[in-house]
Amino acid sequence: MAKPKPRHITVDGQPMVALTPQEYAALLSMRRQVGALGSRLRIVRETLKVTNDLLSALVTALEAERVTGCGPAADAGRPVTALLSSAPDLIARAHRVAGKSRDRAGLRRRR
Repeated sequence: MAKPKPRHITVDGQPMVALTPQEYAALLSMRRQVGALGSRLRIVRETLKVTNDLLSALVTALEAERVTGCGPAADAGRPVTALLSSAPDLIARAHRVAGKSRDRAGLRRRR
């Protein structure tokens, strides 16, 4: 399909581009799609940040245990068991949000 050339017009001295109703509908549809992708990207970004925070806290707690050699240190923040108990929920959320494979997420509905 050849790319249509825009039709330039001038209205009250202002240059503009004229669209057919079909082109305008396609433009609005693309705008909605981009908005939905932006929303999904924000959710993925938030999930990655929470996952990164959990992993950083877990590394800190494990390092504190390794240095002392006798369980979680009192000043190391949350103990390892508390950090690990929140991990399954976070992993499930990450799979829900970012783990959708392209073949499932990219399927189009037939009309």
